[in-house]
Amino acid sequence: MVAKLLSLNNQNEYRENIRVAAQALLSGKIVAFPTETVYGLGVCADNDSAIDSLYRVKQRPRHKELSVMIASPEDVVKHVKHIPPIARRLISSFWPGPLTIIFDLPDNRTVGIRNSSHHVVRDLLNTAKISIVSTSANISGRPPATDAQQVIDNFSDKVDVVLDGGQTEAGNPSTVVKIVDNTFEIIRHGAIDEERINRCLNENWFSIRS
Repeated sequence: MVAKLLSLNNQNEYRENIRVAAQALLSGKIVAFPTETVYGLGVCADNDSAIDSLYRVKQRPRHKELSVMIASPEDVVKHVKHIPPIARRLISSFWPGPLTIIFDLPDNRTVGIRNSSHHVVRDLLNTAKISIVSTSANISGRPPATDAQQVIDNFSDKVDVVLDGGQTEAGNPSTVVKIVDNTFEIIRHGAIDEERINRCLNENWFSIRS
C-alpha cells in the first residue's frame, strides 16, 4: 500500500491532516514530515515495535541510535535527568532549532534530543502528546529528502503517512553535538556551524573539541 500523502497547504485541511498523522503515530505507524532542515521519519518513542520498523525501513544499523523529537525545550527532562550547564546554554541559544544534543545516560547509554522549530513538527507532537523517535528521511548513506515526493520515491509503501509541507528551507541536516561533562564534540556538522556554537559558549570556561 502506497503511503498516504497529506497536503498541508490548505488551511481548511491542515488540522485534520495533522490529526490523521498523529493518530498514525499512536497506532505504531511511520510518519514522514518536514522540518526546518530536511524531511524526517518518525514513530512513537514509546513503541519498541515501531522503532524496530523504523530501523528496518531506514536500513540503519542498530548500533547507530536514533534521535528523539520533543515538543518544547522543557520536555528534555522527560528523557534526561541531569542537564549539564553547557547543555543548558546550548538549549537556551539554539532550541527550538536544528541542533541535536546527545546526552549521556546511566548504564553507558546515550540519547540524542532535538527540539525542532518547524511548526509542523510542533503541531504533530502537541497533537499526539508524545515524543517521537526520528531520523532523516533517506536510506542510510543516501542524501536526505527535501520534499515529499523524494520521500515517496525513497520509501513508497514502507511509510504510512507523508505530511507534504513543500520544499524544506535549509536542505542540510541538524548539527549533532555530544555532551560529556563540561565539554562538547561535534558529531555531525549541519545547519548550525561550529563558529555559531563557539560564539554562544564562553571558551574560557568550557573545553571544546570538534
